[in-house]
Amino acid sequence: MGRPRFRSFAIVPAAGRSRRMGSDKLLLPYEGRPIIDRVIDAWREGGVDQIVVVVRADHMALRAHLQDSAIELAAVSSPLPEMVDSVRAGLRRLEEKFAPKAGDAWMLAPADLPTLDPAAIREVLAAYDPEAGETLAATYEDRRSHPVLFAWSKAQQVAALPPSGTIRDLFTENSWRGVSIAQARPRDVDVPSDLPLGEGKSEK
Repeated sequence: MGRPRFRSFAIVPAAGRSRRMGSDKLLLPYEGRPIIDRVIDAWREGGVDQIVVVVRADHMALRAHLQDSAIELAAVSSPLPEMVDSVRAGLRRLEEKFAPKAGDAWMLAPADLPTLDPAAIREVLAAYDPEAGETLAATYEDRRSHPVLFAWSKAQQVAALPPSGTIRDLFTENSWRGVSIAQARPRDVDVPSDLPLGEGKSEK
């Protein structure tokens, strides 16, 4: 018999200000398509059941861009400077809408990873054992990176983190297992020089 079925959820933290980029980087093109579209498509193709994107309520351009994307939006009233704050908002939205069970899984990767590979997402999902309630992370040449996966039961630990806490703390508080990925490690986009040559203006 195969492993028991579980639901999987992806959290996309997109409530920052993109200060180092100097513009709304998630709408910037990367190899011809907005970064946020590439990230959402990676999660879809990777096989997660639901995607929630955490956005600022005042980021009207991004909200409008995503309104027909068949995803869940969690709008927050102010910028969330730390990823853990966006994760908390995403977990609350998922709890309200889908009431996940302890063995279900939530996955995470930054919103500015346009090269996030669907194959890596599939491999991490395939490695997860919901009965064990594991914590998993994609590893590239033994280096931990994204995507990462947590049993839904770990959502309580996120809520209990201190103000200085980060998602990395979940890896020190819990045993975790690496899932070796053959593809290249995904690269984030923080400054204009991280974009492909000739790309750096928002699409209209």
